[in-house]
Amino acid sequence: MRLPWGDEIAIDLGTANTHIGLEARRMLEHDVEGVHIVCPVRNGVIADFDAAVTMLRHFLQQALGRRPLLSPMVITSHPDEATQVERRALIDAIRAAGGGHVLSLQRALAAAIGGGIQVSSDSSQMVIDLGAGITNAGVVAMGLTTAGLTVRWGGDYLSEVVRRAIRQTQNIRVNPATAEQIKVRVGTLLTNGNDTSIHIEGVNDSGESAISADLDLSEVPSLLSHGLNRIVAEVIWLLDELPPRQQSEIAARGALLTGGGAMLEGVDSYFAEKLGIPVSLATDPPSCTILGLESVLNDPQGVSLQGRRFRTSNG
Repeated sequence: MRLPWGDEIAIDLGTANTHIGLEARRMLEHDVEGVHIVCPVRNGVIADFDAAVTMLRHFLQQALGRRPLLSPMVITSHPDEATQVERRALIDAIRAAGGGHVLSLQRALAAAIGGGIQVSSDSSQMVIDLGAGITNAGVVAMGLTTAGLTVRWGGDYLSEVVRRAIRQTQNIRVNPATAEQIKVRVGTLLTNGNDTSIHIEGVNDSGESAISADLDLSEVPSLLSHGLNRIVAEVIWLLDELPPRQQSEIAARGALLTGGGAMLEGVDSYFAEKLGIPVSLATDPPSCTILGLESVLNDPQGVSLQGRRFRTSNG
């Protein structure tokens, strides 16, 4: 039951960012002695329950701006292949943080709605959500996710590929935040011929002394492309497992890329070439999931988690 004075909140609980009131993970950019970094969410699921509750309670208070009379209804999303235990941990964490009734949707479905896909259509379309900790790929039709998978690699994995390459070629260990900054600075899978470089600082391979060097960035696009190969292989497997009718529909309508990883220049062309289907970018890739949840929040009576027809707020 929706009460006229009740609060309603949508939460996109991601690995890198939580879209509700946004605080960057700035402490990861600094190696501060004596400071222990806790990541409440890893690979798209709750990794530290108590830390997740503390974080969510803070965000809920920020979003509401006051102590609510009643616990707010919350709609959130979970990885498409999350286990029952992982889904229960997410719901329990939100409730422990002050949430009331919780609805959780598959992330690919939420991203598809937020990306503008008409999920009520009878014709199948694919959405590929490139998150930080995970990648969700799903086929949506008739208001449901008819097929989906969760790949435990995402933007953080691409950063780790860069980090490992620096260690192997330069004998320098850099922290994950530095590798992330390099990936974001390059920001492309395309080789543009610009021989730019960046000064990096870290420790030697033994970890005993500080060391620095100038890193040639011209090799980074190929590293990122190589890292994406593991994700592409899983999506190809999903496509191959679909019935012939769905395969032909997706071949015609294509796939939509969402998530922060979709911000890499050339990623749509890369997926299109590897998958052999049309691939397009969402207008606002990082915000698609929260926008989809917001759309559902406007029409919660149209939501069903028991296999009945799913309707968005605009029908």
